[in-house]
Amino acid sequence: MWKTLSPVWQTLISTLLLVAAVSALYFCGYQAAAKQADADKAEIIATYQASALAAEQQYAAKLAEAAAEKQKWMDFAQQQSRDLAAAYQEIDRQAAQLEKQIDETVQKDGGGFNGIGSDSVRLYNRALGHAD
Repeated sequence: MWKTLSPVWQTLISTLLLVAAVSALYFCGYQAAAKQADADKAEIIATYQASALAAEQQYAAKLAEAAAEKQKWMDFAQQQSRDLAAAYQEIDRQAAQLEKQIDETVQKDGGGFNGIGSDSVRLYNRALGHAD
């Protein structure tokens, strides 16, 4: 049958077959490239998501570490505040006790020429932290 066709038809059919074959190869290559691009895109997305997850976990760990450090310092500050309040209470108690003892001692010493007897001197020395 091929021989019965005129040379123009033979050329036309050959050209059409060649164009069809080239088109088929082109589209097969295009599809393969599109699949490869999709695979590359999926790999890039997976890499990005993995690195984003790692960064998020690292940030969360740092944040937890900072929160623990903050809590440690808050606890330390609270303890220091309690210790300071206790020290102030002790100082106030000692000051009140000394005022009471001063009044009692001055009255007990009696009237010296300057109003301070030996018991008063001992009390003042004790109040100032000196040995009796």
